[in-house]
Amino acid sequence: MKVSLNYNQSVIFNTVFNENMTMRKDCPREIAFWGGYGSGKSWVSILLAYYLCHYHEGVQLLMTRYSYRQLKDTCIVQFLEAFPPDEYGYTHMKADHEFHFGNGSKIIFRSFDDPRKILSSSYDAVIMCQAEELKEEHFLGALGRMRGTALPVKLIFTEGNPRYGWCKKRYHDNDPPEDCLYIRATTYSNRKNLPKDYIKNMEENFPPSYIQQFLEGNWDSTQNAVYDQLMTHHIIPRQQIHDHWYKCIGLDHGTRVDTSIVFMAKDESGRIYTYDEWHKPQPTINEIVQACNRYGPMPIIADYSMKVQDRDYGSWWRDLQSHGLNLIEAVKEKSGNILLVNQLLFQNKLFFFDNIPYVIDQHKNYMYVDKLHANDDQFKVVKKNDHSCDAVQYAVRHLKNVEVKNPSAAWGLMHNKPTLDDYVKGKVY
Repeated sequence: MKVSLNYNQSVIFNTVFNENMTMRKDCPREIAFWGGYGSGKSWVSILLAYYLCHYHEGVQLLMTRYSYRQLKDTCIVQFLEAFPPDEYGYTHMKADHEFHFGNGSKIIFRSFDDPRKILSSSYDAVIMCQAEELKEEHFLGALGRMRGTALPVKLIFTEGNPRYGWCKKRYHDNDPPEDCLYIRATTYSNRKNLPKDYIKNMEENFPPSYIQQFLEGNWDSTQNAVYDQLMTHHIIPRQQIHDHWYKCIGLDHGTRVDTSIVFMAKDESGRIYTYDEWHKPQPTINEIVQACNRYGPMPIIADYSMKVQDRDYGSWWRDLQSHGLNLIEAVKEKSGNILLVNQLLFQNKLFFFDNIPYVIDQHKNYMYVDKLHANDDQFKVVKKNDHSCDAVQYAVRHLKNVEVKNPSAAWGLMHNKPTLDDYVKGKVY
């Protein structure tokens, strides 16, 4: 395979491998590759995983993210695309979420939404993808499981984007640990391997704080306010929601706290409006159904955790479906959802009607955990009075790829059809 590596990727590759692709005996025990989006972190982690297992016998390599959903949709898919099993001599054991090599090596995909599956095994190497999503105890637990002997050096590789938390303290605030190679990369450092307009689109659409954090890889640009792009002009008087606009509901269900419902619409120009809301602590099934049907049937983007059996009520998801509600699983990728909302605010494409103070107040007061008072140094938002924030995130993520057409476009198509005279004169065939 011929690959084009940027400077930072080359440094890592040459630090780990000899010319014959075996692992160097002086390889550091820890490599940390952190920085902006598209800086090549995921690609080099995949290369490390494949070549460590391909050129060494009996390697047990763990590749992990916080949840299996994320792992399946990113790491596993990217690996299979880069190294198709039929061409590169390994077997994809789908039931076990593992790649088995003919020399006895294995790449084992596990997630920290069930840490027992990780902390009950021993490994020669660990690759932690998007490690900013993980707790420090996950990192330390993985270190404690590195008891294999198949490699000259037991290697842990972490990669991610700048965030408050244990990773910032470990790699940025203090000197990197002993025997650790730490690299901070910008998106610009990987320009030659990115699509032509990738950086330009980010510069035009990202708020300034996000450019510093996610293009420049700046650890110090983060701040406590989650929606730092929310301004007074995003709160507008009520207006007509037209029939041809796409409408949906975001639903965040709470068993002991508020259940929040937001009504959202998207117009043909891409603007999204939050035009109404409903909330109530510990509502009944019938109350939720009645609230959702306020404006008639529409798609409801909801937290899929409602599928889990509740001790007292059974499955809320099934019960709501049995009442005719059209439920769609929400994408619960917190950092990505927050970025999308901030991006839409920056582009002036997300607005809130001024008749929903509950939603507006929660968005204004939506905060990251203060880095000085975080109990576990984990990057996270303050989980208090944020129910409508989650509901809006679910709906906005769904609306992202929805295209709304102006009814006049269909009328124009009717009038643009060729006439009999066009055929006679040979203008169309």
